[in-house]
Amino acid sequence: MQDDSKKASPTPGDARHTQGRPSPAEVDGRDRTATQPVPARDAAPAKAVPDGTAPDGAATPLARRARAWARSAGRAVRNHRAATAAVLLAVALCVAAAVAAGLGLVGGPDDARVERDAVAHAPAPDWSAGAFDVAEDLVATGAKVRGRSSVAGKLVVAADVTFQSGRVRATAPASLTYERGASGSWRLDVCRLDGAASFAATGGVSRARIRAGVGAILAKADSSAGGGKKSLATLYQDADVTIRKSTFDRRRQRQDVRIRLVRRHGYQALECDVDASFSFAAASGSWELRKASASKGARRASLSPVVGTWTGTFQSQDASGARCFGAQGRTLSITIDALSDDSRRMTGTLDCVAHYHAAPERDVDASDGDESVRSVTFEGERLDPADDPTDSTYAFELTTPQDARGTITVIVGFGSADDADHAVARVTCSHTSKESFLLIPYDATATYTDAFTLQRS
Repeated sequence: MQDDSKKASPTPGDARHTQGRPSPAEVDGRDRTATQPVPARDAAPAKAVPDGTAPDGAATPLARRARAWARSAGRAVRNHRAATAAVLLAVALCVAAAVAAGLGLVGGPDDARVERDAVAHAPAPDWSAGAFDVAEDLVATGAKVRGRSSVAGKLVVAADVTFQSGRVRATAPASLTYERGASGSWRLDVCRLDGAASFAATGGVSRARIRAGVGAILAKADSSAGGGKKSLATLYQDADVTIRKSTFDRRRQRQDVRIRLVRRHGYQALECDVDASFSFAAASGSWELRKASASKGARRASLSPVVGTWTGTFQSQDASGARCFGAQGRTLSITIDALSDDSRRMTGTLDCVAHYHAAPERDVDASDGDESVRSVTFEGERLDPADDPTDSTYAFELTTPQDARGTITVIVGFGSADDADHAVARVTCSHTSKESFLLIPYDATATYTDAFTLQRS
C-alpha cells in the first residue's frame, strides 16, 4: 500500500516545466539557496571590518582579492624593510630626476666651475678705508655654491664669494646666470652681487694708522675728560709717538693700544700715556675708535729733558781775590737723577774741582788746595728769575753736604730767551782759613766761582 503523503518522483516534463520558470533569487537578484535562510527585514546590518570594507562574506571577489593582496604586501614590508626602503629611494630619485629635468637643470655646470667663475668675475663689494683702515683692494679668493634655480629658461646659481685684503676679509652673496648655447654647452651670461657684504678684520689697526690718527685719539680723550683750556691735540701737536702696546683680539674684533706721547720745547716737555680701544664694524668693514683716555698730568709741563748726565767745559772764573784756574781742563760732571712732579726740585750727584785753599797772591794755574771730589750728592731747588745769575729760563741751585774744608754750591741753568738749547753751570767753592793782622787772628774766606758750558753726555 503506497503512502499518499510522499510525493512521486518528478517526471521529465516536470523538470522542463521547472527550468522554464525563474527562481525567486533571479527575480529579486539575490542568491537564495536552500541552505541560506532569508534574513528578517529588521535584522541588523553586517559589521564593517576595521579597514572600512564589508566582511568577506558580503564582499565581491575583486574586493576579497584586493584585501588579500594588501595583507600580503603588509607582510612583505614587515619582512623585507631594507628592500622596501631601497625601492622607495629609487622612486624618490626618479621623481627628483624628473623634477630636475622639468626645471632644465640637468647638464648645468658643476659647482667647481661655478665657483671658479665667481672668483674670476664677481665684482668686489663697495668698501672705502676709514681713518684707521689701510686702503687696500679686496680680491676674490674663494666661493661656495648654495643653490640653483631656473628662470626664463636660464640657470641661476647663488653663491657666497669671499674677498680678501691684507687686513680685511669680506663675504658677499653673488648671483651667476648661465644660458645654454647652440652646441648645448653652458655659457656665463651675468655675474653680480645681489646683497650686502659682511666684513671681518684679519689684522688689527696698523701702527702707521695709529700714529696718523693721534689727533682723533686725543680729541676722544679730551671729550671723555671734559676738555681743558687747551685741547690735548693742540698741546701734543708734532709730539713724538711711541706705541708701547698693541693687542688685537680676532674673536672679539677689538684692538687695544697704549701710546706714549712726548712733546719737547727747549727743556720743557709734555708727556702722557693714552689708552685707546677700537672695534671693527662688520657692516662697514672699518675700524671705529670706541674710547680713549689720557694719563693724569697730561697737560702739566715738566723739565724731564734735563734729567741725565751733563759734562762741563771751563769758561771763566770770578774770585774774591786773585784767581786760581785749577778747574780748567778738569772734569765737571753733573748727573740729574730725578725731578719732582712739579719740576721744582731735583736730586743727583756731582764731580768737580773744589778750591780748598786761601786766595793766592796772584792769578795762578793751580793751587795745592785744589781737590777733585767725586759722587757728591746734591739736592736742588728751583730759583725765581730774580735770583738767577745765569739768566736762564729754568735755573736750580744745588747744595751739597757740609764739609769742614769748605762748601760747594752749584747753579745750573737751562734755556734762555735767545737760545732754547742754552745750558750752563756755575760752581762756587768757599774756603775759610785762619789769618792774622798785626798779630790779631781772623777768619779769611776765599770764594771761587767757575763758569762752565754744559753738554749732555
